[in-house]
Amino acid sequence: MLDNEEFNNEVLLQKIAKKINISEITFINIDQGNFFIRWFSPSIEVDICGHGTIAGFEILVFIGICEPDQWRTIKSDKYTFKLKKISKNDKILLKIPFFNLIKTEKKTFIDIMNINLIKNFSSSNLDYIVETYSLSNLINVKINFDKLIKKEKRGLILCYIDSSNNKIHYRYFCPKLGFKEDFGTGSAHSSLYPFLKDRLDFSDKIYFSQESQRKSMGLISKLKEDNHIVIETDVSECSVKALEID
Repeated sequence: MLDNEEFNNEVLLQKIAKKINISEITFINIDQGNFFIRWFSPSIEVDICGHGTIAGFEILVFIGICEPDQWRTIKSDKYTFKLKKISKNDKILLKIPFFNLIKTEKKTFIDIMNINLIKNFSSSNLDYIVETYSLSNLINVKINFDKLIKKEKRGLILCYIDSSNNKIHYRYFCPKLGFKEDFGTGSAHSSLYPFLKDRLDFSDKIYFSQESQRKSMGLISKLKEDNHIVIETDVSECSVKALEID
């Protein structure tokens, strides 16, 4: 948590993110009762970060600034989020906006991965989205990161859909953010929802599993009267550490 001057000091925030050196660092500012958020990877500022927003809100609840079982609004430069912690099961709900799909040609992926693994594909204004034929394809895929980093989009969401069980399995590759694969990517659902909404019933809760080392899991749904999707997930235990920045 930072005061107004620190929160607007991009050089400081980037230095902190580089020092901690994990996928994304969340920074929160509270100004006259309003909550604002920014995220930085070790190399650049990130446009949107679902898991970082959830983690930041968990800290606000942990230190008593936000109460459980109440929706709170947090704003970034581009997006507005709503969050609530459920006291009876310790899960957090995140309402996050979703994107529109943009037409993409299959040749975009020729130098990134084996195109014989591609079942469906598209892109959002943020990421490429590729559906593969099997969970094995998803887990064992080889990505050419030297080529991916030169592409237009932020990263590549690779997914496998288990339609019989209403499950989404996915991974997120993002060398532009300073690391090859993100192990917890809530913002991927902002692209996955429009990609899959005609094939999966999001009025019911859909199970998701990010097939990374961290194995992020949870539920995603879409309320008819809302222009956000809802992510429901657990959070890690909170801890406090000191950090020295030159």
